Amino acid sequence: MADKASVGKGRRNGRLRKWLFFTKSGRFPALILLFAGLFLQIYDPPLLSTFRDRIFDFYQQSLPREVKYPRPVVVVNIDENSLLNLGQWPWPRSYLAKLVENTTKSGAVVIGFDMLFAESDRLSPNKMSQNIEGLSPDIKSKLATLPSFDRIFADKIRNSRVVLGISVSPESAGANNYGLDRIPSFAVLGQDPKEHLKSYPALIGNIDELDEAAAGRGMISLDQDFDGIVRRIPLANRVGNEIVPSLALDMLRVATGRNVVIQANENGIIGFKVAGTLVPTDTKGRVWVKYSEFDPSLYVSAVDVITGAVNERQLAGKLVLVGTSAAGLKDLRASPLAANLPGVEMHLQLLENILTQTYLFRPDFIAIFEWLGTLLTGLTLIILVPLFGARTTLGLLTFVATTAITSSAYFFVYQSVLIDVSYTLVLSILVYITLVYSNYRGTEQERTRIRTAFAHYLSPELVKRLSASPDSLVLGGEEREMTFMFCDVREFTLISEGYKHDPQGLTHLINRFLTPMTGEILEHNGTIDKYMGDSIMAFWNAPLENAHHPKDAADAALKMIVRLAALNAELKREAEEESRHFKALRVGIGLNTGVCIVGNLGSEQRFDYSVLGDPVNLASRLEGQTKEYGFSIILGESTARAIPGYAMIELDLIAVKGKQEAVKIFGLLGDEVQAQTPEFLEAKMKIEEFLDIYLAKKWDDALAKLAIIEALNPRLEKFAHLYHGRISSFKNTPPPEEWDGVFRAESK
Repeated sequence: MADKASVGKGRRNGRLRKWLFFTKSGRFPALILLFAGLFLQIYDPPLLSTFRDRIFDFYQQSLPREVKYPRPVVVVNIDENSLLNLGQWPWPRSYLAKLVENTTKSGAVVIGFDMLFAESDRLSPNKMSQNIEGLSPDIKSKLATLPSFDRIFADKIRNSRVVLGISVSPESAGANNYGLDRIPSFAVLGQDPKEHLKSYPALIGNIDELDEAAAGRGMISLDQDFDGIVRRIPLANRVGNEIVPSLALDMLRVATGRNVVIQANENGIIGFKVAGTLVPTDTKGRVWVKYSEFDPSLYVSAVDVITGAVNERQLAGKLVLVGTSAAGLKDLRASPLAANLPGVEMHLQLLENILTQTYLFRPDFIAIFEWLGTLLTGLTLIILVPLFGARTTLGLLTFVATTAITSSAYFFVYQSVLIDVSYTLVLSILVYITLVYSNYRGTEQERTRIRTAFAHYLSPELVKRLSASPDSLVLGGEEREMTFMFCDVREFTLISEGYKHDPQGLTHLINRFLTPMTGEILEHNGTIDKYMGDSIMAFWNAPLENAHHPKDAADAALKMIVRLAALNAELKREAEEESRHFKALRVGIGLNTGVCIVGNLGSEQRFDYSVLGDPVNLASRLEGQTKEYGFSIILGESTARAIPGYAMIELDLIAVKGKQEAVKIFGLLGDEVQAQTPEFLEAKMKIEEFLDIYLAKKWDDALAKLAIIEALNPRLEKFAHLYHGRISSFKNTPPPEEWDGVFRAESK
């Protein structure tokens, strides 16, 4: 039997040594760091996704898209020169009619306007006749008979292949939904794609006269990332139940004369087929744009097109976008390559990406591989660093980093696939640092930690004894009978409001309160467990044994009330001198005695000397009941039995909130000397008589006795009012026959 016991003990010790090695080697905090990082990688907050996007921007800046000549897209640019020669924007739409006419004559395949015409042209003759005051009726009549510029513009649009810009709107207010019913339907291959597209409540379209004449209409809205850069452009969005194509997509539809097919599955959108060619997207229907360097030669000044000065070869056989680069028109966007680009440049880049099949790819499953890479790298380091040391594993970390970076660069250069390894490397370095740091901690650090942890909670002599034997402070605890105290400032929220413009003053007040309260606890052999704002938790009989812990706790509580009165006198005098409103500090103190677990609770890396157990919770609840009964100090029955000679009064039989078992509670008014005073003895007798009558359900006699108690001492008024309300309720709704007198508290 002894041998079996020895074997069992040896196994337990072996498991303990393994656990200590696991924790002291830094593996535990490294695992916590790794799992937190993995969770963050799944959650992918904007800050993290922006960091990842900036890495991808660096790739594009290092190796922009190579262009192929001849370029298939050109921009008719409303630039500063055009505004200087033709006047400020908006121009009369007769100018735009001429632009469409000359562009069409030059052989453009399709014309797309990166702008809206949501209102009629106010410069048309018929509009001018209405807006200019003082015109003779004859002139007004002649102007009204002239064709409107919108009609002239519409006629030119009708005789060409023009796609007008429309804009999705995040709000219905101000949107007109013009042209929504004219958007051509998409063919669908596979699952319904609508649930995967970004939805908007409305759109802003063009006036009917222009929209009816157009060959198509496409969305000019651009999605910006968290940092304002346009990296992904949706090929379609949804307004209500209608799928709205982007400007580039509808220009390709008009150019090819073929309907667009959306291919989707249960996971999202796969891509858009244009003339049989699949344009791959992410699951939300967005294309990662692979940018080339900005090329000013692709921009033709609008004034040259309108006046016929442009070389027709610049426009022949091209997809033509009409946009603006003029700074005053405020259509400037940021790309990974440049901070200020004309917004039309993004549509140009998207069109070239589609026409030359040179996109960037980031399939959704890539994120899963990145996450698995982070997990595998982190676990490998956690296993190997404590075994083989920092130098060997640093070489491993360098090898992993080099391999990851070169692989990511290879996939970008040769496959146009975006893979992020930066997060994996950063988290791996943090895990490595955590492990190395943990492996080099020593015994002196442990001693310092002990001194620091206990210096403000125990006497210097006790701190010296504990720090001399740090092995005694291991994770775990022991059962011990103790007395617990919770002390809290009443109505502290109201007091805080008076310091809302003076937080330093509030901090100073709390310090002035906590200092004398703490002093009394320590002077009476107590241990401070923690401070919680304006609250104190303390206990007696640990870590040093104290046979008189209930008495010491009660004496400390009574002294704290005395010290608080002195502090209030000082605060009142200061308030009067400074002509400030004074509100006295009042506290509630709960004391309870019972058996709990006391010791170093927490983890091996960070633990506190604290307590666990039901008696602790009861002490906290008793503190909360002080405001209900009007007594500054309330004791549990076990504490009251330990100090029978003190001036205390039985208050109730109560089941505090969160507990089924009822306990007697007592109000503490003073020590043995106070217990012999005639005033106390009379009050105690009257309350005991009242409780006997109350438990006998003699409500009228109980109310009469309460009136006598209330007249004895103003401090008993709240007690009397509490029972008065309870008895009034019982008179209306009598308790059951088997009523045992227990009151079940609804508040803490």
